[in-house]
Amino acid sequence: MLVAALLFIAGLILGWNFNAFALVLSSAFIYFGAVALFMATLEVGVLQVLLLFAYLLAHQAGYLVGGYLSYGRSKD
Repeated sequence: MLVAALLFIAGLILGWNFNAFALVLSSAFIYFGAVALFMATLEVGVLQVLLLFAYLLAHQAGYLVGGYLSYGRSKD
């Protein structure tokens, strides 16, 4: 749960300051990092797939909230 909260905060910061390309790159980094971690521990199953989905969902939800909150501010 702590990792998901940190990923939400990272997504919030990305949504506040950057465009969607940064979200794609960071989501790919999360995906490949989690797959590498699961392969290194030899634990690949339904639980790990759901955990990866939850991590990506938290990260992208943070991006959407950050993008929503930054909508009205000027881009000076």
